[in-house]
Amino acid sequence: MARDRPANGTASPSDMETLPSLKRQRTGPHGQASSSNGGADMQIDEPVPLINEVIAIQDVPKWQETTEASFGGIVAIRFTQPIAFDTDPPVCSLATGFIVDAKRGIILTNRHVVGTGPFVGEAVMHDHEVVEVRALYRDPIHDFGFLKFDPRQIKYMKLVEIPLAPEHARVGIDVRIIGNDAGEKLSILAGSISRIDRNVPEYGHMTYNDLNTFYLQSAAALSGGSSGSPVIDIEGRAVALQAGGRSREATNYFFPLDRAKRALKLIQEGRPVLRGSVQTQFTYMPFDVAQKLGLPEEAEAMVRKMRPHDIGMLVVATVLPDGPGASAGLEEGDILLRINGELVTHFVMLEDILDTHIDKTIDITVVRGGKTIEVRAPVQDMHKLTPSRLVTFGGCVVHNLSYQLAYGSTLPPRGVFMTATGNFLPNLDESMGYVIERIADQPVSDIDEFVAVLRSLPDHEPVSVVTYSVSDIHTKENTTVAIAHQWYPISMYTHNNQTGLWDRTKIKRHSRVANFSPTNIRLPVLSDPRAGKAADLTRAMVGVSCSLPLSIEGINKIGIVDYGVIVDAARGLVVASRRTIPLSVCNLALIFGDSLCIPAKLRFLHPTHNFSIIQYDPQRIGTNNIKQATLSSTQPRQGDAAHMITYNRTSNTMCVNTVVSNMWEILVPIQYPPHWRCINTETIQYETKLPSDFRFGLVGNDEGHVQAIWMPFMRSHKSDTVAGLPPRYILPALEALQRDEEPRLRSLGIEVRPNSLASARAGGLSDSRLDEVQQANPDRNMLFTVARIELMSKAHGVLQELDVIISINGRLMLHIDDLEVQNTCNALELVVLRNGKELTLQVETTEYDRGVDKLVFWCGATFQAPYMALRLQSSKAPSGVHCTFVAAGSPAEQYELASSYWVTQVNGVKTPDLESFERAISECPDSTYARVKVISYDLEPQVLTIKTCYHYWPTSTLTKDPSSDSGWRSSED
Repeated sequence: MARDRPANGTASPSDMETLPSLKRQRTGPHGQASSSNGGADMQIDEPVPLINEVIAIQDVPKWQETTEASFGGIVAIRFTQPIAFDTDPPVCSLATGFIVDAKRGIILTNRHVVGTGPFVGEAVMHDHEVVEVRALYRDPIHDFGFLKFDPRQIKYMKLVEIPLAPEHARVGIDVRIIGNDAGEKLSILAGSISRIDRNVPEYGHMTYNDLNTFYLQSAAALSGGSSGSPVIDIEGRAVALQAGGRSREATNYFFPLDRAKRALKLIQEGRPVLRGSVQTQFTYMPFDVAQKLGLPEEAEAMVRKMRPHDIGMLVVATVLPDGPGASAGLEEGDILLRINGELVTHFVMLEDILDTHIDKTIDITVVRGGKTIEVRAPVQDMHKLTPSRLVTFGGCVVHNLSYQLAYGSTLPPRGVFMTATGNFLPNLDESMGYVIERIADQPVSDIDEFVAVLRSLPDHEPVSVVTYSVSDIHTKENTTVAIAHQWYPISMYTHNNQTGLWDRTKIKRHSRVANFSPTNIRLPVLSDPRAGKAADLTRAMVGVSCSLPLSIEGINKIGIVDYGVIVDAARGLVVASRRTIPLSVCNLALIFGDSLCIPAKLRFLHPTHNFSIIQYDPQRIGTNNIKQATLSSTQPRQGDAAHMITYNRTSNTMCVNTVVSNMWEILVPIQYPPHWRCINTETIQYETKLPSDFRFGLVGNDEGHVQAIWMPFMRSHKSDTVAGLPPRYILPALEALQRDEEPRLRSLGIEVRPNSLASARAGGLSDSRLDEVQQANPDRNMLFTVARIELMSKAHGVLQELDVIISINGRLMLHIDDLEVQNTCNALELVVLRNGKELTLQVETTEYDRGVDKLVFWCGATFQAPYMALRLQSSKAPSGVHCTFVAAGSPAEQYELASSYWVTQVNGVKTPDLESFERAISECPDSTYARVKVISYDLEPQVLTIKTCYHYWPTSTLTKDPSSDSGWRSSED
């Protein structure tokens, strides 16, 4: 996708400046118009007059007549690119087009609007009739494309056909650009053409750049969304196509319409639009520059005589390796003279010859260093160099390296390009543009080889992937990945020339089970004598790799590698942080001593405390020196000696001797959107600041038992804090698993926070209660206040926020751990202080749910029942259906559905739960509008209309299934 990018060129000094350019207008996450580069550079710096001051007064009525006559032929285009392709991410956007064939329903717009990948769009006519459009044709390199609509669907307006007249583009003529400027339908801006022989604007690396054409330049300021606008002369003819610009200088770039006019004629005649190439990029150089490259005086004199209006020559700028131009011997700096004996000094002449000589050989005459050289080059079909297939799996999108991208990096147009990394290689920066060279030691030169290798990979077995970036072709990277086919279903999309759609084919993987024999491992051993018995804890530490295939519950898809501790070697039980494993929908692996990687499965996620328990198969491990950690149930005290065993930045084990300095309730602030937080938990801090430099460690006492697990606590999906978690929180769940039982815990469904006695006294705490609390807990003058109450819990409606808890079951609540009695009781008696009075309340507990058990995917959005963090953070639950994620480029994004919305109705049918929601959406046909009533997180109701697109966004479900290897079952399996 073309972005609003800096543009520069080579034909004049001003062209070399790098200022923001303008392309199409994107829509923001809630549907409002936004700039593609997300900044103020989209704004017009100075007001631009509607009518240029130099226009003669007598021309005004004529211009009025011309523009009004054009309105019926200009359309606003609302569209999405649903799947990342080439340099375009998935996106929803706005642009402009104009009708060039009213009878056939053909609209001309930009290539960066039609896109090179999947496209879904609709055109809004001047009278606000709306019609679906499909991609009819996009040029392989030039910035134009055609959309097709059914003119019979336009019932109330006479369609206007705007003629293409590239021959009337002249320097100095006044023009009008009429289009969807900054989201404003049919904005009219005036300008005049200042140049018609500008080299193509350069928008930067890893984005769309045109080549082998002139551009026109004008002094007129437009914003995003104007892409595809016709540049109209006073006679109502389109002399050019709006393509890009620079806002600070009120400069716009127009694409000349010579090639678009030719393509339209061929389409109207039912003939193919042939496009030839010798994989060589040319640029236009003025004669004085060409002289420096060796242009002989007699050659210049000949050209000036034959073409008296020319001021320069075409010069070879880039020759792609291994292409026809390179094989023929063309070199950068060659000055083009003739092709097949015909003098060629303009791009239109060059392309006319190439387009009519596909699969033939042409004779090229160039000047190199003052010498005339003859070469012969075969002409290739440019369309065959343009990818027409893509493969998706696990959020990753790959296709053959495009002809357009190859020019940007001077590479041959071959190889497997990764336009979105997804969960396959999440740590690679996809903006750098990576080519996959090998997988599992097998070369992959195209997507057919890529798919063949991918299908053959066994589940969860680590393999190496060799890549290089088109931004740095000198450096190769080797990444180890383990494919989980449950989360990485493979689909191939193939462009259908008849329908304009990209048809999907599901690709089944080979049924290949990994054969393994036990692997001998040796974990690092700490030889530091200061560690004492705690030195053996290094043999209980393992790496934990977690990737999240879905974005749900306010947490984005991420891949995390951290550490865990082996707490039962015989059963293969490992404890890790919930910062490392935040969701139950995950793909897990364990790394032993950086020498063995094996799959693992989730056994338990604690709903409030910061730990998870996962399990591996001990039979995968042969001879080893593993020594499981012993978790201490003894409460440490201030001043107790502690030995932190951890890894330093070079992954070497080390010991930090310290002492316990404090125990305090960790308070993690709420975030939006709501996501899991550790609550109602005491953590341990240590005297030295050194432990805060480490993300994970085992804190052992003098006996070598673990008194705390030093681990990260999630603050947001991008930040965390570190503290020590006492093992006493872990032992009940661990002991249940060791008894081959599922941990079952109950809860009041509340979050409490420390409250000083002074505050409680100000709220009405009696002197007798004050004395009682102080005598019972001389170390801490503190009680606890109810901060939040979980919706749908038994405590909701009984307890109230700001209640001060005095006692639970007749025992003063002086410590956060006094709340742990809730885990095993069906009901509790609480004495609370509310509005200056003590109240005795009977409060039932609720069994902890086991997290999300079903997800529904519809129109690119993910829906689930209200999850715990949402229930705890919200004051009201309008529905049992909550939108937890909206995919970029989806109908949900295009029609302004936002993650955090509650869905209460679909087409008038109430949706109190996921089952009723599924039934309601099953009645929504494809390509129709569904009326969806939603309520925002802030409880603001509204009605949205969402147009379904099941071709790219089919409806599906994901259901928890313990019998599945991953623990989940998809309706698409």
